[in-house]
Amino acid sequence: MDPATVDFLRRTRTRGRQPLSGLSVEQARRFPSWFELLFGPAPKLATLRDVRIPVPDGTTLRARLYADDPAPDVLVVYFHGGGWVLGSVAAFEPYTALLAQRTGTAVLSVDYRLAPEHPFPTPVDDAEAALRFGAEQGQRLLGRPLRRLVVMGDSAGATLATVAARRLAATPDRRGADLQVLVYPVTDAGFDTPSYRDYAEGYLLTADDMRWFWNHYCADHALRLDPDVSPLRADDLGVLPPTLLFSAELDPLRDEGERYAERLRAAGVDCEMLRCPGVLHSFLAMANTLPAAREAFDRICRGMRERLA
Repeated sequence: MDPATVDFLRRTRTRGRQPLSGLSVEQARRFPSWFELLFGPAPKLATLRDVRIPVPDGTTLRARLYADDPAPDVLVVYFHGGGWVLGSVAAFEPYTALLAQRTGTAVLSVDYRLAPEHPFPTPVDDAEAALRFGAEQGQRLLGRPLRRLVVMGDSAGATLATVAARRLAATPDRRGADLQVLVYPVTDAGFDTPSYRDYAEGYLLTADDMRWFWNHYCADHALRLDPDVSPLRADDLGVLPPTLLFSAELDPLRDEGERYAERLRAAGVDCEMLRCPGVLHSFLAMANTLPAAREAFDRICRGMRERLA
């Protein structure tokens, strides 16, 4: 770790952080997210517009469209992290707005429904509906033909992104995503990797935090074997689009994300995987605070621009 990251962890420990396992969902949601605490204000963009997304059960999801380019032809459908329990479009807005500005794309950030009020499969169903909406309505949203459709997420949002992409790709006569971008994704519920052992405590996200999230999202342990819950267990990964996958070195989720990249490659998917050195889970929230996190965010933006050129 670089000195700034070491100091950040020291200050975090000194201030005391109550484990999620000791909190109710209501209590956990009262605390500001790392994005709200660390990222800073959102940049001013040419376009910031609220969007409503219909889903098959009659619900309407809220979403927000960000763009700085006056005529973007790439739409990124984005799913925020938060363990399927926490997070919102509003909390992630400074980051998603900057992502749109830095990549020259339009970013549609989606408020999918959260557990435990809406456990699996509702968040996955919402993600599929939102990605399908982006595919079908992208031209209307952008005001010009949609050249590329990207599905993207971080942490639990990356899980939703890749499952939605696989579902949509398996649907006949439907446009699917042209690229998926997965940042420190959750891909399995095994808790048995070396990174879970090495970074179980003391590196911001803990193994007990992840058990808390999983117990709210999918309490049935047998159901966690479903590939729509744990995408590492899917046997039809070859339908997925080209992929950029970014893991965080100091993250209990690191190994399962990297194993997912290996599975994608074995299935014939063009998958570029980068382990971002010296960074923690949720490093996107620290992009304006820690040098290593800033470099990791820069690499994500560069990778997206190169793939979308």
